[in-house]
Amino acid sequence: MRCFQSGIKKKEVFIYLVKSDVMEEEIKQKYIKAGKVAAEARNYGVSLAKPGIKLLDLAEAIERKIEELGGRPAFPVNLSLNSHAAHYTPHKNDPITLKEEDYLKIDVGVHIDGYIGDTAVTVRPAGKDELIKCSEKMLEEALKLFVPGEKLSHIGEVIENVTKEFGFNPIRNLTGHGLERFSVHSPPGVMNIKNNSPHTLKEGEVFGVEPFCTNGSGRVKDTSTTLIYGFIQNKPIRSPEGRKILEIIKGFNGLPFAKRWIERYISPIKTSMILKQLSDLGALHPYPVLKEVSDGNVAQTEHSVIVSEKPIVTTKI
Repeated sequence: MRCFQSGIKKKEVFIYLVKSDVMEEEIKQKYIKAGKVAAEARNYGVSLAKPGIKLLDLAEAIERKIEELGGRPAFPVNLSLNSHAAHYTPHKNDPITLKEEDYLKIDVGVHIDGYIGDTAVTVRPAGKDELIKCSEKMLEEALKLFVPGEKLSHIGEVIENVTKEFGFNPIRNLTGHGLERFSVHSPPGVMNIKNNSPHTLKEGEVFGVEPFCTNGSGRVKDTSTTLIYGFIQNKPIRSPEGRKILEIIKGFNGLPFAKRWIERYISPIKTSMILKQLSDLGALHPYPVLKEVSDGNVAQTEHSVIVSEKPIVTTKI
């Protein structure tokens, strides 16, 4: 998943970074395994993404596959359609089905002992078009640059230049991100535009690189729909259901979770009420669905990469 920026305020979403200059081999192998599982689960999702499939069935099938392959979800599978750029995951009894002309972003996160693989692809049953090809090319050119000494400012410029070549716009307030163990708020962001980031890449850093492009204006905004939450801190709550939800949430080790995961244990109406209450109390951080402001279609492609003289892309098969 990605970091959402609105002006100078950042809403960082599922972002992770290795802080040590030299990565231990055991940790490196966990990142690589997480990436492999994420890639296999992503590809499995692509194979199921046919017109008529319910997004709920697709999300749960991908999450089951992650478990079958020996991983755990690092965040709920995101299945964002068309102008929805990110953060849509189905709710219980979600009726939405995939249509022929839809742009479906399948965004998958997996962790092995907290070490994350994060990957995404855009599927269009009617066929891959220039918008999707643009997103893929943005990522392809960016990944080559994840070597020690390269600057994130230059990478952003390269990504933006690809979008211009295709005649589209990058999403200016969505970024890629670092990847760190059980963390969802670690800078720096990987912007999709020319920028002034002072960050120089170091050996062993890990990033989720995810260019977004659109045939719209190039910005996203929050919607009124929230289906994903992150734990911030414990807060006293009177209702037994609220206390039960907090206990369930602790099992996610600080990683984001889906409303529908809670709905397996508590009714949807009570779940919605309690999650809002906990958010208002400051116990949870809500991640609203993000929508392109001019209703343009959005394409996203993502891989996770370890910075090295030869970049190690963990989510390629």
